[in-house]
Amino acid sequence: MKHIRRKLFFVVTGLTGILFVLCAVVGIYVYGRQPDVGSTFHCEKLQDSVRVVRDNWGIPHIEAQNGKDAYFAYGFTLAQDRLFQMELHRRAARGELAEILGPGLVETDEFFRTLMLRHTAQTYLEHEEKIDPEALALLNSFLTGVNHFIETQTLPIEFTLLGIRPRKFTKTDTLAMIGYMTYSLSMYSGMEADSLFSILKTKFPDIDITVLYPEHYLENPLTIMGPGQVTEDAENPDTEMNPPNSESGRYHPPERFASVFAEIEKIAHIFAPFQGSNSWVIGPSRSNSVMPILANYPHIGFSNPGAWYEAHIKYKDYENYGYHLPLLPFPMIAHNKYKAWAITMLANDDVDLYYETFHSKDKTRVMYKGEWEKVRIMEEVIKVKGEEDVTLKITVTPHGPIITDLLEGYSGEHPISLSCPFLQLENPVLDVMYQLGTAKTLEAFEKAVSPLAAPGMNFSYADHEGNIAWWAVGKIAVRPAHVNPREILDGSSGRDEITGYLPFEQNPHLINPADGIIVTANNCPTDRPSGPMKRLQGYWAPSDRAARITELLSEKEKWNLEDLKAVQTDSKSYAGPEMVANIVRIFEQEPDTIKRFTDIEKVAYDKFKSWDYDNRITSVGATLFHFTTYHILKAALEDQMGEELFFTYCGTWNFWNFLKSFLKTGKNPFNIGKEMSATETRNRIVQNAFKAAVQEIREKLGENVGDWQWGAVHTLEFIHPIGEQKPMNLLFNVGPFPVPGAAEVVNQFDAGFGWHDYEVGAGPSTRRLIDYGDLTRSWSILPTGNSGNFLSDHYDDQAEMFVKGEYRMLNFTWDQVEKNKKHEMRLLPQR
Repeated sequence: MKHIRRKLFFVVTGLTGILFVLCAVVGIYVYGRQPDVGSTFHCEKLQDSVRVVRDNWGIPHIEAQNGKDAYFAYGFTLAQDRLFQMELHRRAARGELAEILGPGLVETDEFFRTLMLRHTAQTYLEHEEKIDPEALALLNSFLTGVNHFIETQTLPIEFTLLGIRPRKFTKTDTLAMIGYMTYSLSMYSGMEADSLFSILKTKFPDIDITVLYPEHYLENPLTIMGPGQVTEDAENPDTEMNPPNSESGRYHPPERFASVFAEIEKIAHIFAPFQGSNSWVIGPSRSNSVMPILANYPHIGFSNPGAWYEAHIKYKDYENYGYHLPLLPFPMIAHNKYKAWAITMLANDDVDLYYETFHSKDKTRVMYKGEWEKVRIMEEVIKVKGEEDVTLKITVTPHGPIITDLLEGYSGEHPISLSCPFLQLENPVLDVMYQLGTAKTLEAFEKAVSPLAAPGMNFSYADHEGNIAWWAVGKIAVRPAHVNPREILDGSSGRDEITGYLPFEQNPHLINPADGIIVTANNCPTDRPSGPMKRLQGYWAPSDRAARITELLSEKEKWNLEDLKAVQTDSKSYAGPEMVANIVRIFEQEPDTIKRFTDIEKVAYDKFKSWDYDNRITSVGATLFHFTTYHILKAALEDQMGEELFFTYCGTWNFWNFLKSFLKTGKNPFNIGKEMSATETRNRIVQNAFKAAVQEIREKLGENVGDWQWGAVHTLEFIHPIGEQKPMNLLFNVGPFPVPGAAEVVNQFDAGFGWHDYEVGAGPSTRRLIDYGDLTRSWSILPTGNSGNFLSDHYDDQAEMFVKGEYRMLNFTWDQVEKNKKHEMRLLPQR
């Protein structure tokens, strides 16, 4: 026995030694693929030397003698930190993911190819003479820097794991990326909302579907331009927003249409979609520093690495500390010594769906404005890893591409096309992005944003001269009075066509308002007429976030950055007090229901009643509130809508306003003709929903109500595309973390109401605070870190700070940069 144990000892020791050596070899190999951020590189493409100083947070600060060298260095530096993310982003935008990730992404590729993002980019680039020559030159330099890295440096480990090598990056890749951003900011909302409204209207022809779409002015008439007023005809929705049914409603959309939008979920961790945003600017009269303050945090789906790459670029008189979407050379949000700007989603309705009428004998002709027009048919080849290529045919009408071809077996009489400014109008996106960074005055900035056609965005602005401003940017469509823009429209007669777009000067905007504050939170810009339009048409967010920010900023006259940190991370529910009061009132009107509570339900009810409306991690009341409101909405709508349509409806912003209205009034389109009154039906739904919520939480978190804390279910994991497969999640993912907040609060952490799993998918993609009283004390945070390399110190060095609502100081001046320097890279001309 002793002899056997000795043999086993040597075998185990040997195997352990081999395993140790293998692990060491693998570790050395993987670690050796990290970028060299502290050396000197030579390149014949450079004219002069460039310094790239990475600070204590891994943020590169690039100092060059000219723009071309600066952007070459930026491309090289970005590739060091984010090359794999860039590869996935361009493949997502171009519809080429299946080539590296397999057949499960074929339908996703078909979807994005049908949106013609690459074709639109190529069309734009066919007219380079129209593009600002400096913007084009810098884009070329940026791409040259990216490609120089690919040609000369070791690639990240993800490329080895997938067995691929990236081809050169092109201008088309960059412009297609802008197309994806446009899809995320406007196309998705428009396609989802318009198709869902038409589906519900068709499925339930005898009920008033508009009840499911309460207008913003019925729940809280707060707009960006100030408090609006509830109109006299508020109980009868405005005819301009809900006109009588036109002939556009005579065709029946397929209920399966809603399933098209599930494709975006397949790439949520590859390219995080824009979800909304909060932003505000404070004028000198409301600032302790007597200079403007800008606060911004765009809400984007969480991914790893995150949406933004932070970089500071300086040459000659150009300087911007900016947040860049990988593949785009110019920052989307930034600041310098002259001005700071921020963006949020405008949510204007610039997307229309049309039923098309094709010739019965010639499917290459479609009826447009009463005449037969030729369609364009494009053929695409999708390469699929491990399988044969897939051929896709895309039919393009005068309105845009046919999107119902994406539905397998669709045989509807009238295919549906997509129309939007991004696909149809001149849209000098590259000029706009470049000129945002070069504008030095308010007037120059306004001129820079004015030509943008799509996507619709709110631009918030503050500058060193004491100005604050906001512009609703993008082409705002003007439609005939009879058209309901929520419906799928008639594409044949011409009656439902857009009649034009507002000139930019008629878009809503504010410059130096008297009260010194401008707040945007995807809420309606204005209730005032805009040109010929009585009310703007859009997919406005509920006013909760905007109202809460306005409420907080009204509590004191003067503000500083430390106080504003608490505003940005505020997790109190604005609608909570009224919603809880309405639920409690229902129970207390029928005290026998409370008497019949089980012991655990009594404890839970007391916690619910005493909730302070703050969605902090330790709150039990928050857990009960969110579970209860979900079960209320589910009981009110899902049986009638069906599971898929209910899920899609919960993906729009309309459900929250409907839920608030339902709790208050009991009004539900599906209750018409029932034996019980609307109030009685609502009461039964609420009472049963609370009990269902308690039972579900009990099953998830146990018998002790004290353990039902919000952070126990409301969690956030930053998921890398490779980390979707176990055990790779242990290496590539960051988290999970318990997180505060909720979808409808200022500190937005959105788990997706319809998912009902409380795993957060979207939220602040950065938090920024810039005070022109002292630019050496500006604050920001990223969700994880600035590097996309999983062994880098800066892959997750901000994650715990982020979820705790903490900030890091920006190194803006070059004295700050030198003081906090960790690595310096030199790029020199070829010797």
